[in-house]
Amino acid sequence: MAVKAALNLAILSPKRLMLILILLATLFFIDLFLNTPAAQAAVTPVVVSLVPPVQFPAEDFAVTGARLSLLWGHQRNIYGLDLGVIGNVTDQDFAGIAVSGLANITHGTTTVLGLQLAGLTNYNTNKTNVIGLQAALGANINTAEASVYGLQLAAVNFCEHTDINGFQVGLYNKAQTVRGLQIGIVNMANSLHGIQIGLVNFNHTGLISVSPVINIGF
Repeated sequence: MAVKAALNLAILSPKRLMLILILLATLFFIDLFLNTPAAQAAVTPVVVSLVPPVQFPAEDFAVTGARLSLLWGHQRNIYGLDLGVIGNVTDQDFAGIAVSGLANITHGTTTVLGLQLAGLTNYNTNKTNVIGLQAALGANINTAEASVYGLQLAAVNFCEHTDINGFQVGLYNKAQTVRGLQIGIVNMANSLHGIQIGLVNFNHTGLISVSPVINIGF
């Protein structure tokens, strides 16, 4: 039998032998991918939460769809729509639209596509990109490198590493770079390419570093 099997293998055409090798290689890489941590991560289209751990599915699931938190939600990754009566926490990556009664908190990469809205605060501790509106009645806080393309609106915008491309409006505004308009009582920017309107305006790298009422940077 062994001799017969060897003979059969020997008379395989090069085309058939190549197909077998491609199949074996494909199976190998599929098995390799399925055993990676990313592939083994649990994924769900919807999460419903009362207060963690009273939620389904569990908080280690990644959501690709919607998270609906009747009070408070806590999840690993969110891709899609994030709604919370009190607030939501995301441990790793967030991408989509977030609306909460009090707070949106993300510890991984944040990508806002349209809207991040909170009754009290938006708090993002890692790299953040906002395309649209980032708004809170209390504060927008981006502690790491960030960019806003659109409007950032809050009583306090504490975003010393954030590039504003558009408008930053609040009582107190702080940004890395402003390309557009900054309106508040106190406005602070390391680099201004636009206009500041407020009681006191700071442009640390500008020709006029401090100016009352209005400051213009180029």
